[in-house]
Amino acid sequence: MPGVRQPAVAGQFYEGRREGLEESLERCFRHPLGPGDVPQMNLDGPGAISALVSPHAGYMFSGPAAAHAYHALATDGVPNVVIILGPSHYAAARTNAVSSVEYWRTPLGDVEVDAELGRELIKATALLEEDENVHRDEHSLEVQVPFLQFIYKEHTPSIVPICIRSHPRGDIDPITVDAVALGETMAEVLGSRRAVVIASTDFSHQVPHDTAERQDRLAMDAIEALDPAGLLRTVSRHGISMCGSVPVAVALSYCLAKGPHKAELLRYYTSGDIIGDRRAVVGYASFVIRHRGD
Repeated sequence: MPGVRQPAVAGQFYEGRREGLEESLERCFRHPLGPGDVPQMNLDGPGAISALVSPHAGYMFSGPAAAHAYHALATDGVPNVVIILGPSHYAAARTNAVSSVEYWRTPLGDVEVDAELGRELIKATALLEEDENVHRDEHSLEVQVPFLQFIYKEHTPSIVPICIRSHPRGDIDPITVDAVALGETMAEVLGSRRAVVIASTDFSHQVPHDTAERQDRLAMDAIEALDPAGLLRTVSRHGISMCGSVPVAVALSYCLAKGPHKAELLRYYTSGDIIGDRRAVVGYASFVIRHRGD
Protein backbone atom coordinates (compact mmCIF):
# COMPACT_ATOMS: atom_id res chain seq x y z
CA MET A 1 0.00 0.00 0.00
CA PRO A 2 1.70 3.24 -1.09
CA GLY A 3 1.52 6.40 0.93
CA VAL A 4 2.63 8.08 4.13
CA ARG A 5 1.08 7.77 7.57
CA GLN A 6 0.87 11.35 8.85
CA PRO A 7 1.57 12.05 12.54
CA ALA A 8 -1.61 12.12 14.60
CA VAL A 9 -0.32 13.52 17.91
CA ALA A 10 2.59 15.79 16.94
CA GLY A 11 2.08 19.03 18.82
CA GLN A 12 0.09 17.16 21.50
CA PHE A 13 2.02 14.22 22.94
CA TYR A 14 5.31 15.66 21.71
CA GLU A 15 6.62 18.81 20.04
CA GLY A 16 5.33 19.39 16.54
CA ARG A 17 8.46 20.96 15.05
CA ARG A 18 11.86 19.38 14.45
CA GLU A 19 13.94 21.72 16.62
CA GLY A 20 11.54 21.65 19.52
CA LEU A 21 11.17 17.88 19.29
CA GLU A 22 14.94 17.31 19.30
CA GLU A 23 15.27 19.58 22.33
CA SER A 24 12.49 17.79 24.20
CA LEU A 25 13.98 14.38 23.45
CA GLU A 26 17.32 15.53 24.79
CA ARG A 27 15.55 16.73 27.95
CA CYS A 28 14.02 13.28 28.35
CA PHE A 29 17.49 11.71 28.41
CA ARG A 30 18.95 14.35 30.74
CA HIS A 31 15.93 14.48 33.07
CA PRO A 32 16.53 13.54 36.75
CA LEU A 33 14.26 10.52 36.20
CA GLY A 34 15.94 9.72 32.87
CA PRO A 35 19.29 8.00 32.22
CA GLY A 36 21.18 11.28 32.72
CA ASP A 37 22.87 11.74 29.36
CA VAL A 38 22.29 11.45 25.62
CA PRO A 39 23.51 8.06 24.35
CA GLN A 40 26.23 7.63 21.78
CA MET A 41 25.09 5.23 19.09
CA ASN A 42 27.32 2.17 18.75
CA LEU A 43 27.08 0.85 15.20
CA ASP A 44 29.04 -2.24 16.23
CA GLY A 45 27.02 -3.08 19.33
CA PRO A 46 26.46 -6.71 20.30
CA GLY A 47 22.82 -6.91 19.21
CA ALA A 48 21.83 -8.63 22.44
CA ILE A 49 18.53 -6.78 22.87
CA SER A 50 15.47 -8.61 21.57
CA ALA A 51 12.76 -6.39 23.03
CA LEU A 52 11.96 -3.22 24.92
CA VAL A 53 8.99 -2.22 27.02
CA SER A 54 8.43 1.52 26.68
CA PRO A 55 5.63 3.89 27.78
CA HIS A 56 3.58 6.07 25.46
CA ALA A 57 2.18 9.09 27.29
CA GLY A 58 3.16 12.66 26.52
CA TYR A 59 6.92 13.09 26.66
CA MET A 60 6.61 15.44 29.65
CA PHE A 61 5.33 12.47 31.66
CA SER A 62 6.67 9.23 30.20
CA GLY A 63 9.61 10.48 28.16
CA PRO A 64 12.29 10.03 30.86
CA ALA A 65 11.22 6.41 31.41
CA ALA A 66 11.23 5.70 27.68
CA ALA A 67 14.66 7.33 27.40
CA HIS A 68 16.15 4.59 29.59
CA ALA A 69 15.05 1.93 27.10
CA TYR A 70 16.30 3.84 24.08
CA HIS A 71 19.58 4.66 25.79
CA ALA A 72 20.20 0.92 26.15
CA LEU A 73 19.14 0.30 22.57
CA ALA A 74 21.48 2.96 21.15
CA THR A 75 24.52 1.22 22.60
CA ASP A 76 23.44 -2.23 21.39
CA GLY A 77 23.95 -1.62 17.68
CA VAL A 78 21.45 -1.05 14.86
CA PRO A 79 18.84 -3.72 14.11
CA ASN A 80 17.64 -4.41 10.59
CA VAL A 81 14.02 -3.88 11.56
CA VAL A 82 11.97 -2.77 14.57
CA ILE A 83 8.54 -4.28 15.22
CA ILE A 84 6.45 -1.81 17.22
CA LEU A 85 3.52 -3.32 19.14
CA GLY A 86 1.07 -0.86 20.63
CA PRO A 87 -2.40 -1.22 22.13
CA SER A 88 -5.36 0.11 20.24
CA HIS A 89 -7.13 2.77 22.28
CA TYR A 90 -9.93 3.10 19.71
CA ALA A 91 -10.59 -0.30 18.12
CA ALA A 92 -11.80 -3.36 20.01
CA ALA A 93 -11.51 -5.93 17.20
CA ARG A 94 -9.94 -9.24 18.11
CA THR A 95 -7.57 -9.22 15.15
CA ASN A 96 -4.45 -7.08 15.14
CA ALA A 97 -3.69 -4.45 12.52
CA VAL A 98 -0.47 -4.14 10.50
CA SER A 99 0.39 -0.83 8.86
CA SER A 100 1.61 -1.31 5.30
CA VAL A 101 2.11 2.22 4.00
CA GLU A 102 5.55 3.16 2.66
CA TYR A 103 6.55 5.55 5.44
CA TRP A 104 5.58 6.84 8.86
CA ARG A 105 6.21 10.57 9.18
CA THR A 106 7.21 12.58 12.24
CA PRO A 107 8.65 16.10 12.55
CA LEU A 108 12.08 14.43 12.34
CA GLY A 109 11.35 12.99 8.89
CA ASP A 110 10.06 9.78 7.34
CA VAL A 111 10.79 6.25 8.55
CA GLU A 112 10.49 3.40 6.08
CA VAL A 113 7.93 0.70 6.76
CA ASP A 114 9.00 -2.86 5.93
CA ALA A 115 5.74 -3.64 4.15
CA GLU A 116 7.12 -6.88 2.73
CA LEU A 117 7.82 -8.23 6.21
CA GLY A 118 4.38 -7.06 7.29
CA ARG A 119 2.84 -9.10 4.49
CA GLU A 120 4.91 -12.13 5.49
CA LEU A 121 3.55 -11.87 9.01
CA ILE A 122 -0.03 -11.50 7.79
CA LYS A 123 0.37 -14.53 5.55
CA ALA A 124 1.72 -16.57 8.47
CA THR A 125 -1.18 -16.04 10.89
CA ALA A 126 -4.89 -15.28 10.93
CA LEU A 127 -4.24 -13.08 13.98
CA LEU A 128 -2.96 -10.25 11.77
CA GLU A 129 -4.60 -8.22 9.05
CA GLU A 130 -3.74 -5.08 7.10
CA ASP A 131 -5.78 -2.15 8.39
CA GLU A 132 -4.52 1.40 8.08
CA ASN A 133 -7.63 2.93 9.67
CA VAL A 134 -6.75 1.47 13.08
CA HIS A 135 -3.43 3.31 12.97
CA ARG A 136 -4.74 6.67 11.79
CA ASP A 137 -5.38 8.24 15.22
CA GLU A 138 -3.48 5.85 17.49
CA HIS A 139 -0.66 7.34 19.57
CA SER A 140 0.81 4.29 21.31
CA LEU A 141 3.05 3.35 18.39
CA GLU A 142 3.65 6.83 17.01
CA VAL A 143 5.36 8.20 20.12
CA GLN A 144 8.06 5.51 19.88
CA VAL A 145 9.18 6.56 16.40
CA PRO A 146 10.86 9.92 17.23
CA PHE A 147 12.95 8.15 19.87
CA LEU A 148 14.22 5.75 17.21
CA GLN A 149 15.01 8.65 14.89
CA PHE A 150 16.75 10.56 17.67
CA ILE A 151 19.11 7.75 18.67
CA TYR A 152 19.80 6.38 15.18
CA LYS A 153 19.63 9.49 12.97
CA GLU A 154 20.36 8.47 9.34
CA HIS A 155 20.76 4.85 10.45
CA THR A 156 17.14 4.54 11.61
CA PRO A 157 15.96 1.02 10.71
CA SER A 158 12.70 0.20 8.98
CA ILE A 159 9.68 -0.50 11.15
CA VAL A 160 6.64 -2.76 11.17
CA PRO A 161 3.86 -1.07 13.20
CA ILE A 162 1.27 -3.48 14.62
CA CYS A 163 -1.72 -2.28 16.60
CA ILE A 164 -2.74 -4.91 19.16
CA ARG A 165 -5.99 -5.42 21.02
CA SER A 166 -6.28 -3.41 24.22
CA HIS A 167 -6.65 -4.32 27.89
CA PRO A 168 -7.87 -7.93 28.34
CA ARG A 169 -11.46 -8.27 29.47
CA GLY A 170 -13.65 -11.28 30.12
CA ASP A 171 -12.16 -14.69 29.44
CA ILE A 172 -8.41 -14.17 29.22
CA ASP A 173 -7.61 -17.73 28.13
CA PRO A 174 -8.19 -17.18 24.39
CA ILE A 175 -6.43 -13.80 24.60
CA THR A 176 -3.44 -15.50 26.20
CA VAL A 177 -3.39 -18.27 23.59
CA ASP A 178 -3.47 -15.70 20.81
CA ALA A 179 -0.76 -13.51 22.37
CA VAL A 180 1.59 -16.45 22.83
CA ALA A 181 0.88 -17.74 19.33
CA LEU A 182 1.51 -14.32 17.76
CA GLY A 183 4.84 -13.95 19.53
CA GLU A 184 5.91 -17.42 18.39
CA THR A 185 4.84 -16.69 14.81
CA MET A 186 6.82 -13.44 14.82
CA ALA A 187 9.91 -15.32 15.98
CA GLU A 188 9.47 -17.92 13.24
CA VAL A 189 8.93 -15.38 10.45
CA LEU A 190 11.73 -13.07 11.57
CA GLY A 191 14.13 -15.99 11.74
CA SER A 192 17.74 -14.83 11.72
CA ARG A 193 16.92 -11.18 11.00
CA ARG A 194 18.44 -8.79 13.51
CA ALA A 195 15.21 -7.43 14.94
CA VAL A 196 13.99 -5.60 18.02
CA VAL A 197 10.40 -5.70 19.27
CA ILE A 198 9.12 -2.64 21.14
CA ALA A 199 6.06 -3.23 23.31
CA SER A 200 4.37 0.08 24.08
CA THR A 201 2.44 0.37 27.34
CA ASP A 202 1.62 2.53 30.30
CA PHE A 203 0.82 0.86 33.61
CA SER A 204 -1.88 1.77 36.17
CA HIS A 205 -4.20 4.64 35.20
CA GLN A 206 -5.87 7.18 37.47
CA VAL A 207 -5.37 5.48 40.82
CA PRO A 208 -3.59 6.76 43.95
CA HIS A 209 0.20 6.66 43.77
CA ASP A 210 0.56 3.95 46.43
CA THR A 211 -2.03 1.78 44.69
CA ALA A 212 -0.26 2.19 41.37
CA GLU A 213 3.08 1.18 42.86
CA ARG A 214 1.57 -1.90 44.51
CA GLN A 215 -0.38 -3.07 41.46
CA ASP A 216 2.29 -2.26 38.93
CA ARG A 217 4.85 -4.20 40.95
CA LEU A 218 2.73 -7.32 40.39
CA ALA A 219 2.73 -6.79 36.64
CA MET A 220 6.42 -5.95 36.56
CA ASP A 221 7.25 -9.13 38.47
CA ALA A 222 5.56 -11.14 35.70
CA ILE A 223 7.54 -9.27 33.05
CA GLU A 224 10.81 -9.90 34.87
CA ALA A 225 9.82 -13.57 35.08
CA LEU A 226 9.26 -13.62 31.29
CA ASP A 227 5.77 -15.00 31.89
CA PRO A 228 3.26 -13.80 29.26
CA ALA A 229 0.38 -15.88 30.60
CA GLY A 230 1.18 -14.85 34.15
CA LEU A 231 1.20 -11.20 33.15
CA LEU A 232 -2.25 -11.37 31.57
CA ARG A 233 -3.66 -13.36 34.51
CA THR A 234 -2.22 -10.85 36.97
CA VAL A 235 -3.57 -7.84 35.11
CA SER A 236 -7.03 -9.44 34.88
CA ARG A 237 -7.16 -10.81 38.42
CA HIS A 238 -6.07 -7.57 40.10
CA GLY A 239 -7.90 -5.20 37.77
CA ILE A 240 -4.68 -3.43 36.76
CA SER A 241 -5.40 -0.76 34.16
CA MET A 242 -2.23 -1.50 32.16
CA CYS A 243 -3.28 -0.62 28.63
CA GLY A 244 -0.55 -2.55 26.78
CA SER A 245 -0.42 -5.81 28.67
CA VAL A 246 -1.27 -7.80 25.55
CA PRO A 247 1.50 -6.22 23.42
CA VAL A 248 3.94 -6.91 26.26
CA ALA A 249 2.75 -10.53 26.45
CA VAL A 250 3.33 -10.90 22.70
CA ALA A 251 6.85 -9.49 23.09
CA LEU A 252 7.61 -11.86 25.98
CA SER A 253 6.39 -14.81 23.92
CA TYR A 254 8.59 -13.68 21.04
CA CYS A 255 11.64 -13.57 23.29
CA LEU A 256 10.93 -16.98 24.80
CA ALA A 257 10.68 -18.44 21.30
CA LYS A 258 14.09 -16.97 20.45
CA GLY A 259 15.88 -18.72 23.33
CA PRO A 260 17.07 -17.85 26.86
CA HIS A 261 16.52 -14.20 27.80
CA LYS A 262 16.64 -11.91 30.81
CA ALA A 263 14.33 -8.97 31.46
CA GLU A 264 15.66 -5.95 33.33
CA LEU A 265 13.56 -3.13 34.80
CA LEU A 266 15.32 0.12 33.95
CA ARG A 267 13.00 2.74 35.48
CA TYR A 268 9.60 2.98 37.13
CA TYR A 269 7.78 6.06 38.40
CA THR A 270 4.34 7.61 38.23
CA SER A 271 2.99 10.90 36.96
CA GLY A 272 2.87 11.92 40.62
CA ASP A 273 6.67 11.95 40.62
CA ILE A 274 6.55 14.41 37.71
CA ILE A 275 3.89 16.88 38.84
CA GLY A 276 3.66 16.20 42.57
CA ASP A 277 -0.07 15.34 42.60
CA ARG A 278 -0.29 11.73 43.75
CA ARG A 279 -4.05 11.42 44.11
CA ALA A 280 -4.72 9.94 40.65
CA VAL A 281 -1.61 8.89 38.74
CA VAL A 282 -0.43 6.89 35.74
CA GLY A 283 2.48 4.48 36.06
CA TYR A 284 5.40 4.42 33.59
CA ALA A 285 8.09 1.76 33.28
CA SER A 286 10.77 0.72 30.84
CA PHE A 287 12.39 -2.68 30.44
CA VAL A 288 15.08 -4.17 28.27
CA ILE A 289 15.00 -7.88 27.38
CA ARG A 290 18.34 -9.33 26.28
CA HIS A 291 19.62 -12.67 25.08
CA ARG A 292 21.35 -14.49 27.91
CA GLY A 293 24.94 -15.43 27.29
CA ASP A 294 24.79 -18.73 29.15
